Amino acid sequence: MRSVWKVVLRDLRTFLIGPDPPVRPRTRLGRSLPTIGVVVAILCGLASYEYLRGNGPHVGSLFLALDAALIVAPIGLVATRPLLAWRVAWLVAVYTYLAVDIDQGTPWPWSPVQMLSYPVLLAVAAVRHRRGVLVWVGLSATLLVVGTVRSQNIAGLLLAVTAILVIGDQVRRRREVQAALAQEEERTELAQARRAVAEERNRIAREMHDVVAHHMSLIAVRAETAVYRIDGVPPAVAEELAAIAGTSREALVEMRRLLGVLRSTETPLVEPQPVLDDLTRLVHDAREAGVDVTFDPLPGATVPPAVGLAAFRIAQEALSNARRHAAGAPVHIALALGPSALDLSVRNTAGDPSSGAPSGAGSGDAGDAGDSGGERHGLLGMRERATAIGGTFEAGPDAAGGYTVHATLPLEVTP
Repeated sequence: MRSVWKVVLRDLRTFLIGPDPPVRPRTRLGRSLPTIGVVVAILCGLASYEYLRGNGPHVGSLFLALDAALIVAPIGLVATRPLLAWRVAWLVAVYTYLAVDIDQGTPWPWSPVQMLSYPVLLAVAAVRHRRGVLVWVGLSATLLVVGTVRSQNIAGLLLAVTAILVIGDQVRRRREVQAALAQEEERTELAQARRAVAEERNRIAREMHDVVAHHMSLIAVRAETAVYRIDGVPPAVAEELAAIAGTSREALVEMRRLLGVLRSTETPLVEPQPVLDDLTRLVHDAREAGVDVTFDPLPGATVPPAVGLAAFRIAQEALSNARRHAAGAPVHIALALGPSALDLSVRNTAGDPSSGAPSGAGSGDAGDAGDSGGERHGLLGMRERATAIGGTFEAGPDAAGGYTVHATLPLEVTP
């Protein structure tokens, strides 16, 4: 019982001082309704002024204009504030009954504009507000009709008021059901889209597992067993094969982690991304792998995370390409921090011909620019890293037969 009274008091408070629900028009007509309401109010105000001048009190034109403005004020509010419009209309109706002496020959003490606008106000309020509020709207309309109408057919007017409120309430309920169905359909489509994405990710993960992971495992196994399958393997070669096997195992771990992310439907945990200071660790790992690399770090240098990440990835790819395409060649990494940009340069000399690896610009030293000089994934990836943050990228052979990768990364990241 207490909860019922709480709902009743809540609806009464809404009826007296509560706000109207916000309007979110989706069509051009809906967005134009407030303007249309103001125009209609002006036209009705002119009509009300003429009616009052012929049937109302004999007062000055200014008072007649004020009375006409009060009469049509709810019309300008009904499109956006229907409950407020009804409150204003109800007070104006009482004022008209008490203070404006309209011709007593009519069955109601109001102007025709008021009689035509009140059903519209009731209908719009019924469509926009819940049923409990409509009960109070109906009671206020009943009180107004019983207390002011001179006609003997009050029952007919009350029946009309009830019909307007009931029809408006049904329209509101139907719109709510349609909105709920639309939301449910949208949720269903979203769930289907997510399911399709999950299926596609699983397919990609399966293909990566079947192709890439399989070959990486094969590389690791062959590298580890080569010293047992081949007689007379030199110690340096055995050490290199062990390094290849270790790198392959690390790649498999990363591959399994990537497959887990692809197969997971939840948001993956994000690991810390490399920064500029991690270049020292990258150079150390390259030296451990046998690359003759020199590097002058910038201790204490502060750059945006996106710039540090781009510099690390570009240097990482350049070192990998130098090791692959110019084996045995010394590599030098240079950093220069200016007021507006970070310059990164990775240069290697010509590779050792006795190593069997290609050397010279035509074969793509420190890059993947082989095969008639066309750019492949390595150079494309480095260029995308630089240009993604508004930087520049250049790569190519130098006069000494080596290869240079140069990137300028702005400190103000502008994708």
